Amino acid sequence: MRRYAFGQMYVLNAGAPYEVTGCWLLRGHDIAPMLESNPDAEYYTWTKLNPESEADRKIVDEYWSEPAPEEKLFGKVVYDSRVFK
Repeated sequence: MRRYAFGQMYVLNAGAPYEVTGCWLLRGHDIAPMLESNPDAEYYTWTKLNPESEADRKIVDEYWSEPAPEEKLFGKVVYDSRVFK
């Protein structure tokens, strides 16, 4: 998968129910390599962002600008995070 993608995943909320969310940069226009490498990827909702859209660029900035421990991501407490490269 490392040949095809870079991503940041977060587990949000201080307690249950947790929310798993992330932002990925994939090579090409297809998520097939992600689905083939990670069987659990089919359980996530995938949305293609438009690099021309200012709103979509802000979403990527929010995900890829790792918040400090006391900060929040989209108004939610960050319980854990991982960078995949």
